[in-house]
Amino acid sequence: MVRKTFGIYSDDLSGCILFIETGKDYIVCWCKHAETLSVKAFELFSFREIETQDFDKLLNEMQLHSKLFATSYEKVYCIWGDEKCVCIPREFYDDDIAGSYMHLMYGDEAGSSFYKDDLNDFIILAKLPDTSSSFTAYHTIEANVHKYYHLLKVQQAAVSENKLHIVFYHSHFIVSVFKDGVLQLIQNFFYRAPEDVLYHLLNICETFELSASETPVYASGMIDISSPLYEILHAYVHHFAFEPIHKEMFDESFYEYPLHYFASFCQYDV
Repeated sequence: MVRKTFGIYSDDLSGCILFIETGKDYIVCWCKHAETLSVKAFELFSFREIETQDFDKLLNEMQLHSKLFATSYEKVYCIWGDEKCVCIPREFYDDDIAGSYMHLMYGDEAGSSFYKDDLNDFIILAKLPDTSSSFTAYHTIEANVHKYYHLLKVQQAAVSENKLHIVFYHSHFIVSVFKDGVLQLIQNFFYRAPEDVLYHLLNICETFELSASETPVYASGMIDISSPLYEILHAYVHHFAFEPIHKEMFDESFYEYPLHYFASFCQYDV
């Protein structure tokens, strides 16, 4: 059963672009004004992973509760939050062997349909999920973009610095690791307890020889300041903070919520 967790709307949604992000157990829709890029509306739907086995049925159920998905737009972008993605240094990338890269990382599950995004010194290569065709029954898709590209486009270090970025969902998080300004890792991690998150962060710092007491860690997504997760990270990670938020990008209808909830979605562009 699809559950609608968030539904935030401004009074005027004209002239907007629709963004749809899909993960294992969630779909997020949000609208930005095409010219001002102001975020006008946001919807978050959650479901059990097993329900994606009939994705067409899931989308049909979702649209019954969505004010955004059933509306027509000039442009619609799909953002994919699955794990089947590889960041490849540009000097080693070749379209002719894209399938070999994916097969090496994910075996036979990699499939044969891929898409890529170009970001400075590397290529972000990802498998196009089989469920992507289901969206074409509702919208003409302008482009498919992977979540890693969506994040790294903004997170990439402008200077030689060490830092971590963490994007929280309800049962997993994405961590990006930069050392001396160079991307070292971007990966999904699943967790059940706050201690799981702390373990992964401390292990990452040890693996990449980063000081847990000195390295800035920027968080966004579904983490609340009154939660045990926030308390344990704030206690053990000395430079733990939320991502800087561009408040002016959001319609006033968002202000009653902590804006870091939406930063990992709406604050980034394709």
